Amino acid sequence: MIEHDKSHHRFVLRCGKYEAALMYAVKGDILDFYHIYTPDPFRGGDVSTSILKHAFDYARDNGYHVVPSCPYIAETFLERFPEYKDLVADGEFPFAEKV
Repeated sequence: MIEHDKSHHRFVLRCGKYEAALMYAVKGDILDFYHIYTPDPFRGGDVSTSILKHAFDYARDNGYHVVPSCPYIAETFLERFPEYKDLVADGEFPFAEKV
């Protein structure tokens, strides 16, 4: 089950003793998805995809736009799942401040 840890600005999926997470920053109605971490034993599977879909769905459901500053998200995930491209912030937005 994916948990949204709002106080630490991350979405987390615990896999036994491992933890995968998407870290984000927020500024106004912009979420900057700046880092996704998946433990080695779970890379290449669906762990990061599950977390990212959950996070993009959260953004859609709550009126946010997304800045995909993590290269994996911008170059790989959004190419595989173009249905989320409408959430990507248009124009020159400053990246949200990292907390």
